[in-house]
Amino acid sequence: MIDTYRGYVSMQECDEMGHMNIQHYIGKTSDASFLLRNAIGMSASQQATNGRGYVALEHHIRFHRELKTSDLVVIRSGIVEMRDRTLVKFQEMREVLDDRLAATFVVNVGCLDLETRRLTTWPEETKARAAALSCEMPDYAAPRGIGREVIERDVSRARADAAGMFESNRSAVNPWECDTNGHMNARFIMSRFSDAQGHMWAAAGLGRHEQAASGLATATVEMRLVYFRELKAGDTLYVRTGLVETAPKTLRYRHWLFNAETDEPVCAAEGLGLLFDKTTRKAVAIPASVAARFANA
Repeated sequence: MIDTYRGYVSMQECDEMGHMNIQHYIGKTSDASFLLRNAIGMSASQQATNGRGYVALEHHIRFHRELKTSDLVVIRSGIVEMRDRTLVKFQEMREVLDDRLAATFVVNVGCLDLETRRLTTWPEETKARAAALSCEMPDYAAPRGIGREVIERDVSRARADAAGMFESNRSAVNPWECDTNGHMNARFIMSRFSDAQGHMWAAAGLGRHEQAASGLATATVEMRLVYFRELKAGDTLYVRTGLVETAPKTLRYRHWLFNAETDEPVCAAEGLGLLFDKTTRKAVAIPASVAARFANA
């Protein structure tokens, strides 16, 4: 594995929970992905020459520890598996000063033909370079509550309606949210899901005002995202959210993101969230009133 990012958690990257917002975890690993792309012969200049890009198809993320303002961040990346048109990469994010593991990312990536917008084969040079970055996925990155079989992939507006999934975000894609592949960067897809979280907790009966009054906050501990289609600058979108189930200290939810003009699904996400005491930073039990909302969902 090689170092692919070195940076800092700024105050504006943290939310009312007192820790770095989930979209910035993706943002920093997106930067790291560009450095990894350089290492395997898919740099911006090479992309311009061969017309091939590098696109995320699926993310599995585990959030192991909080990151707070002024924490120093390093990301290391390697290749778990190389295939003809796709690869699996592993990234881990740590706090520099104490080597604290903050998050792990297992990402399925495809080689994108920038003209046809379809997957194509990796250049031979890329395959050779990727072999030199081969690594094993550590046990601590393995799925804990959200395996590949858990996430719903048969996504449609009709199924969202039938399941009673409610609208939790409605917005548009800004030009500055798009990357060198010409589509919305995964960070900003995650930002829409982050924005949807407040609506999800409110639907569960514990909105931000109630949380603040009780000295509570929320965190995501695991998430899986599957990308179906691209969004480009000017596209409009909406998110539908559903409550799935609760355990003693966690709850599972899902977000489905759609193109608002066509109703085509763009991304599906499944997440595990928890409540924690803002003073002790320890997880607390899910209130019975919240569990009852999920049972009736």
